[in-house]
Amino acid sequence: MGHVFARLTGFGMTLIPIWPYTFERPEQAPGAVSVTRWEGQTAHTVVITGPAEAPAIRLTNAQSADEVVEVLAGPAEHVWRIETSPFSVEWPEGFAIDSPPAGDDSTPFLLFGPDGSVIYLQGPRGHDRIPPLTQLIAPGQTLVDHRSEPAFEVVELAYQHDGTAWRQTHHLVALTDTHGLVITAQSPATHATQVRQAAELMARSATARTKA
Repeated sequence: MGHVFARLTGFGMTLIPIWPYTFERPEQAPGAVSVTRWEGQTAHTVVITGPAEAPAIRLTNAQSADEVVEVLAGPAEHVWRIETSPFSVEWPEGFAIDSPPAGDDSTPFLLFGPDGSVIYLQGPRGHDRIPPLTQLIAPGQTLVDHRSEPAFEVVELAYQHDGTAWRQTHHLVALTDTHGLVITAQSPATHATQVRQAAELMARSATARTKA
């Protein structure tokens, strides 16, 4: 499929992956990122430490970094941001970034965390096309919290999944005067605080890049 429209920026680099891909943070390696291009079950992986002008590169099952990712110059800030054409958000610690499955255009990327937790984004959509968050309560879910802050509105829901307590949050961010972004996170209740904080970081850091 070639290059996609979600990319990673920070630490002097812009990283444009080749689909299907995964971004991960190597442990105890600030400023480094692991990029994998999947070929079936085969992983072609590049670990890159910036800046782009003279990156340190470690390859696994790849002859060159170009087989996996395009490395360009990027912002020097020591923060990783996930950029799409209309918006960007900060990449929370403890989550891998995955490309969505082929044919799934409902979200530009997926984030996977501990014990099956997941965060995904929908939008930007016109505010008139986003229902009130309390209407997103599904059968079997109960409302735990509903609050509004200057940066976002959020609902937190509780439910059971395979006999285990789970939590789900929906953060609504007004990217522009006319368009909003919904950030949905779900996890076992044992990881609810970490996952909610990750979704909240993304909501607070969401920035429109172009007119939605």
